[in-house]
Amino acid sequence: MAHYSRLAVLCLILLFIDNSYAAFPPSLLDYNAYGVKIAMNGYFLVEVQNDNYSPGFLVQFAPYNDTPASVQCTITFPNSIDHYIYSVTMGKSQLQFFFAGELINTKNGTFIGVAKYNASSSSCVTQFTFTIQYFYNYEHQEYYVIGVEPSGRYAYGFANKFIFIFDSFNISLNVWNGNETWPDHSFIPHAIDITNNFSVIAGFIRNSVDAIAVYIPVIYLINFSSFTNHPYIVDQYRPNATADTWQYLLTNSDADTYSAKYDMSVSINNNGSVLVGMQFINRVFLFSVSRSNPIRLYFISRNTNGRSLGNGKSVAWLDNGVAAILVNTYSLNYQWTSSEIYIYDIQTYGYNSNSTPLSVFPNQHQVLPLSFSSIFLQIISSPSSLALLDDQGNILIMNPTPSGYFPAIRDSGSMPVFTAPRKCFPGTFKSQSGIHDCSICPSGTKNSGNSSIQCVACAANSFCPLGSVSDIPLSALTTTTQVIAYPKSPESTIFDEILLQNMFHIGSGRCLVVSPVFWSLIVAAFAILIAILMFILKHRVDHPQSRKLRQRLKCIFKHTDLIGEGELWIGGLVSFAVVVLVSFAYSFSHRYLYQYPIETTSDSYFACDPSLRNAKFQTNLQSLSIPPTDAEQKMFYLLNNQTFTLHLDFVNTLANCDIISLQVLYGTRWSTIRWLSCSNVDSILFLTVVLPYQHASIRIYISDTQIIGALRVGLSSAGHEDEHYNLKELNFYQAFYKYGEVLTQNLSINIDMTKVINETAAMVGEESDYSGIYIPTFTTDVDSLFLTQDQYVYSTSASALLTVVISETPYYVKNLQQPIAKLSEIIFHNILFTIVCLEIFGLIFLLYKLISTPLRHLYRSRYAAKHKTNNDRICVF
Repeated sequence: MAHYSRLAVLCLILLFIDNSYAAFPPSLLDYNAYGVKIAMNGYFLVEVQNDNYSPGFLVQFAPYNDTPASVQCTITFPNSIDHYIYSVTMGKSQLQFFFAGELINTKNGTFIGVAKYNASSSSCVTQFTFTIQYFYNYEHQEYYVIGVEPSGRYAYGFANKFIFIFDSFNISLNVWNGNETWPDHSFIPHAIDITNNFSVIAGFIRNSVDAIAVYIPVIYLINFSSFTNHPYIVDQYRPNATADTWQYLLTNSDADTYSAKYDMSVSINNNGSVLVGMQFINRVFLFSVSRSNPIRLYFISRNTNGRSLGNGKSVAWLDNGVAAILVNTYSLNYQWTSSEIYIYDIQTYGYNSNSTPLSVFPNQHQVLPLSFSSIFLQIISSPSSLALLDDQGNILIMNPTPSGYFPAIRDSGSMPVFTAPRKCFPGTFKSQSGIHDCSICPSGTKNSGNSSIQCVACAANSFCPLGSVSDIPLSALTTTTQVIAYPKSPESTIFDEILLQNMFHIGSGRCLVVSPVFWSLIVAAFAILIAILMFILKHRVDHPQSRKLRQRLKCIFKHTDLIGEGELWIGGLVSFAVVVLVSFAYSFSHRYLYQYPIETTSDSYFACDPSLRNAKFQTNLQSLSIPPTDAEQKMFYLLNNQTFTLHLDFVNTLANCDIISLQVLYGTRWSTIRWLSCSNVDSILFLTVVLPYQHASIRIYISDTQIIGALRVGLSSAGHEDEHYNLKELNFYQAFYKYGEVLTQNLSINIDMTKVINETAAMVGEESDYSGIYIPTFTTDVDSLFLTQDQYVYSTSASALLTVVISETPYYVKNLQQPIAKLSEIIFHNILFTIVCLEIFGLIFLLYKLISTPLRHLYRSRYAAKHKTNNDRICVF
């Protein structure tokens, strides 16, 4: 009974094994499954084609170009039906390639094969001879990777259950259990690369501590004492996620079942530098391997590309310490977003999360072929050239170019697509050979088209930003404004105060010369001298002529006495000073009357303050929803019917008019329009467009890869003038530029137009004069319009788009100018001033008489009494 039970269990196990094989129906057209589908060296490129259950290979021979010398063919190996190829690989210097896979459908087992090239055969199909080794003792492997040592003789296969060495020269296969090599028996290999004496393999191990299945990544360093002996692990590195990051929360619980999400990649260069890409944590690791005994794996740095998947899906070292990184962007549930290849000069600049690549593919110079898919899967190097595989099986081979040239895409419609050297565009340069794009000229240097290896210095005092093509004078970036801040009313807007301040102010310099009180004091000084003269004449009683002269002067001065009404001769002297002061007041008032309006007046040289004007001002904002007055209505009409002309100056560029196209928004539809004028003069593209309506939205397409250093935007419109209404001519420019940066390829300029209406009240009559103009406000953030040198590297668009949106603010500015004093008010206040002056001095004389007369009578009475007493005494004696 127990025997039958064991037999039943065995049958169930065999049935399970058979079902496990039958449950492996791979998608034959999926180039993103179970391994690397392309391999490349300096002799040929091979691509796996798992079509119709009869797999084959596309072989592209060097040279990698579309000349007649470039040959390709498709080959298959005998009895290839029911074979599924996981991966293909080859050595650096052998005319053969290896492939590995698994039998499918009703057949079980895995295999390793080699295809050797025989140049003596006349047919491409018969030039390859195939040798395949099968081993049937192992169940289906979800992950099965192979690698070849650089000479190309020995191939190594790694899976969880087995490891083998395949000698392609002696056609011998040595297979052993994986548990003999893996420190952790749960290790699942995902990617490998092999050098002359060591290998780096990356994969997953299961964490046996946790209750649920948690797979963590691990990187093993494998040493080869001899290529015929079993390799052994000498060092390892486990990437540890930082606590509280999204990588830290990953369990990778399904990593034991094949999923493209868990693809890894390894690449080793001749100097022992190692790149390991793990796209499921969005990181690429850089290691170095010591050549001492024992060899060790040293972590150097890592590159993390944010909260997404795909960074490092495939990595490849190129010549001279340059590396290519396939940076795909997937959502966390592995939905594709974008694919790019970053080229880094790791040997010169190092590599970390802040590193800037030499170039990014595709870019504005290297555009993806039309027949090529946007989803990139794998990259492989020769190592001078780089091959790219997309998800449709298309291949692009980028060949290195010398200094001054970049590899331009030649889309001939056939596969593979090749690149060919093309000279660097003006404004860029390339100082070293490689597959990377040309770099933008640094700020302060230029390339007008004849300095593609190294940019040359610009002239002093010129505008020379990133990517300059010429020396541009700074005058090309002039910003023109037409309005200034509306004046504020003076501190005093009452004419009485203004008159008194200017009549009785004494300053220094010119203010002293124009001071009325100063000249009145001069006249008063002369009056004092005359009074002293009169005093002297009075006491010369023995001279009849002096008495006569004094009497005549007294008579004259009494007739000029405006203060005492002819009573006092001294009042006549003082009246001269009053007349001077009042005369200055009349002269000042007359000139002040005509200091209005401010637009037609000059400096007030008759006053101490030259800016003195007979004007007061008022500024306010008013809503456009409030209907204007009848007097303002015509000014609004003139403003609303102005025709705008848009001026665009693209500064420091070689872009021409033939790559410019324009569209304007009519309702919800963009329609093509023509420009008024267009020309490129001295590396400045001048573009003029008449706008069909004021609040227009304009798109300017530049369908080329030209670099633009700065932008100057302007609007113009003709003016109009008739009685009482003056529509000002519109002509303003705003320059946008930043030293050390370059214009981005997709930019938007928003212009908010605001009406400004100036009303000048009439000095005589009731009708005011109106003038109006639009003033612009640019609401665009200037920083968003420009790219730094590092940011420019990531620009991938092959064209530029400028959007100009013109709108109007919902309010307008109303400025009102009025005279402080009109003629009648000035006359009235001057009369008051004259009367006040006379009355003030009359009051002074009245006080003088009220005080001095009693004192004089008292003095005389006492003097007379004393004189009488003295006479009596004389009489007594």
